[in-house]
Amino acid sequence: MIGYQDYSQFKDLREAKDYIMATKGMTDRQAQKWLSEKVPLESYYQRKIIEWLDENAKGKAFYWKAAQGPYSRSGIPDVCVIIEGRFYGLEVKRPFFGVVSENQKKVKREIEAIGGKVYIVTYVKEVAEILLPLLKE
Repeated sequence: MIGYQDYSQFKDLREAKDYIMATKGMTDRQAQKWLSEKVPLESYYQRKIIEWLDENAKGKAFYWKAAQGPYSRSGIPDVCVIIEGRFYGLEVKRPFFGVVSENQKKVKREIEAIGGKVYIVTYVKEVAEILLPLLKE
């Protein structure tokens, strides 16, 4: 059975729905509703990524959760990381339901045009694959 937070074993929503329909005896519509209610919100994954950074990047990187508000620039990646003077943005998306906005795509292009990197991620393991090689001493 799948855990509450980890849906990474499924390549897409269709595969997750098929699994839920088979294991729970639900219809397609019921499985869609079940997943939309059970898959944690983006903030859950953002928090897990920050916790991972706290455990693995302290003293090796400067990082922060970008705040959203009336005076902030929209489209900035959710989590920003600087390692050895290079910027890495982590745009965190909810599994199956998260969509990268046009503004986020535009900001990603702008950041990458000046040498930074932006990654679209969901799970801590994706962040670890990207950042661990950069955090080695």
